[in-house]
Amino acid sequence: MKYEYQTIEYNDNLPARIEHSEKPGSEYRAAPHWHKEIELIYLLDGTVTATKNNNKTTLNSGDLFLVNSGEIHSLNVDDGDRAVKTVRVYLSFDFAKKFDDSLDLIYFKAGSGTNAESQLKKLMKGLADVETDFPGVKQYALIMDIFHVLFTSCRKQKQISLYGNCSVNFRNAKVAMEYIEEHYREDINLNVMAELVGLNPVYFSKYFKDATGRGFNAYLGTVRLKHALDDLLNHGMSIADAAKCGGFPSVKSFENVCKRSYGLTPLQFKKQQVKVS
Repeated sequence: MKYEYQTIEYNDNLPARIEHSEKPGSEYRAAPHWHKEIELIYLLDGTVTATKNNNKTTLNSGDLFLVNSGEIHSLNVDDGDRAVKTVRVYLSFDFAKKFDDSLDLIYFKAGSGTNAESQLKKLMKGLADVETDFPGVKQYALIMDIFHVLFTSCRKQKQISLYGNCSVNFRNAKVAMEYIEEHYREDINLNVMAELVGLNPVYFSKYFKDATGRGFNAYLGTVRLKHALDDLLNHGMSIADAAKCGGFPSVKSFENVCKRSYGLTPLQFKKQQVKVS
């Protein structure tokens, strides 16, 4: 069975994405999926059935749900008409790994009724209550506090695979994605990645698409595009310099990937963003 890989775009200047949501339960449902990020969901109102690694949990107002990097999870709401209100935070796994390079060998657990769970709930409630005018500094402080609680009070050594009987082992996919994030400027190809994780290139190509929902070249292009557009919009680079720093072999390659993703050239995309802002 294939599971959708979800790409998370982070909030500006934060090693995380914060989402405030209030919508009918029918719009809150999510099929089984996974992502690299560590996710916390704090339920402010409503009732949600959360499933993680085939274990179901009923969440009510004031409950917290923690998802580790790579864990398959889904959300369901029986009453599709009732509103569900949550605050969610996706914490960067790559950022967390800077503080502990053995992060692949551990997981986080906040036991029900523990002091750690109480602290995390308080911090998540704090994120929900942050004023929206100038939220950055306060949000950053709360996110760092969440990381601190996870590392000091919720850290557990893995004894068995978190992926159970899943047909796809996500660890190699995570290794590949982390390598791409660190080396996207370099000449990365399928053979290099296959050798990195110890797989045959043909098998790795199929495996990577099964694990992420996208082919290797498409994923690499997406990562390069993210960085190149950031350089173009936020660092004053020319299109040629942004393409080079983003790891694209040419400006034409940069333009083609941008067109496929947004239907616009990089220059058109920049003009649109300037107009919106």
